[in-house]
Amino acid sequence: MITARGIVVRFNDVEAVRMESLDIERGERLGVRGANGCGKSTLLRVLAGLLQPTEGTVTGLPKPGRVVLVHQRPYFFRGTARENVAYALKVAGRPATDADALLMRLGAGGLADRAAKVLSGGESRRVAIARALAVKPELLLLDEPFAALDDEGAATVRGILEAFDGTIVIAAPHLDGAPVTRVVEIG
Repeated sequence: MITARGIVVRFNDVEAVRMESLDIERGERLGVRGANGCGKSTLLRVLAGLLQPTEGTVTGLPKPGRVVLVHQRPYFFRGTARENVAYALKVAGRPATDADALLMRLGAGGLADRAAKVLSGGESRRVAIARALAVKPELLLLDEPFAALDDEGAATVRGILEAFDGTIVIAAPHLDGAPVTRVVEIG
């Protein structure tokens, strides 16, 4: 179980997040809902181990490399969508040849040879999720995973997330249709 107690994150004089208590069970599908700018992304960065809280503690996080955060605006390496997914597979000790299959599962097979940096918002979202799944994380953190996706893309991503066997935390202002079993409000 992941346990967060008394979490506060400040950037200079601005309080970005305040959360007294949060428990996340192994295998849970948690939704974090709140208005834009309320600290959802900052909380995900704390849970990913990328940002230390100004106050409070987080315990029970998986080991580094077993947590993946898919940012609201995904970051990509130079190269194609396939190369980005293949790199994650290589890091995870899996065959890079599995990249095309992962992209196909996310409805992004036709993007394999396109430069990752020129993908549209919805295209980049699907490639980033394929890359995240490549490492088979224990904890998958998703910042607005359905933003910029059309209905078909959202349905595909939803189905992939429903089949995922690890823990998922999805942060978004609206969680309608998101595959979550519990929702906490933030902000």
